[in-house]
Amino acid sequence: MFKFLETFMVVYKTRSFSLAAQQLFITQPTVSNQIKQLELQLHTELFERKSRREIVPTEAANLLHKRAGKILKNWQDVNEQITRLGDEDNEKVKFGISQTISRILFAKIANKLVAYLPNLDFDVTVSNSEGVLSQLETYKIDIGLIEKPLVTESISRISIGKDQLVKAGVDNGNWITREPGSGIGYYTEQYFREADIQPDKLIHVNNSGLIRRMVAQGVGQALLSDKDLPTGVPVESLGEHFSRDFYLLVREENSKDEMLNRIIQTINNLNN
Repeated sequence: MFKFLETFMVVYKTRSFSLAAQQLFITQPTVSNQIKQLELQLHTELFERKSRREIVPTEAANLLHKRAGKILKNWQDVNEQITRLGDEDNEKVKFGISQTISRILFAKIANKLVAYLPNLDFDVTVSNSEGVLSQLETYKIDIGLIEKPLVTESISRISIGKDQLVKAGVDNGNWITREPGSGIGYYTEQYFREADIQPDKLIHVNNSGLIRRMVAQGVGQALLSDKDLPTGVPVESLGEHFSRDFYLLVREENSKDEMLNRIIQTINNLNN
């Protein structure tokens, strides 16, 4: 059942049996068979096959997607607890962080966690802001750290610090930005609207470090954190209007978890 649910989650995300097979490193017939077995167990259809390549989740699939992440998380927790029998003093937490957080903030957070919570083990996954939120909603991570002001039902959002964006790079008509769903992409679109800018060329890059290096090489301009600027490039202040918060995200159902609250307190103390 758990293997079927894992396959279902990938099919739901990709809307494709073939793409799911590629991500899971199994054959497409195996994916189709596992989804069929799950449908038989649930006595319902999960995907409407519109064509050979197009599938659409049914209402039952939407409901299952909301619940399956938690089921898989609970099963994973049981497995980890069994594996760690005899080492009950340590707890494990999974972080999902945005690329900006990974570049300018998380190393400091990790240093504090290691110093003040020595019995905490943690894993870290880097994504964009919307990806982090999705991972939290589907129980793939326990805590999210992002800079895009996302709001969603059942997720608590806590401000943990400030960051100032500036315009950096050579004004040659070219702009470099992150992909849709990212914090930098969100604020760059906002800047374009407010400044009525239509770039001659807009380059999307899904890696903040690469954007920084491209700006350093004179490829074009980009919005960057003032804490992560390449040396020797023109920089223009954008003012407090483009000051943004860093946010910690946690599921509301876990808001009273003792370890998570100790982690939140440790992270908040970074600003004190």
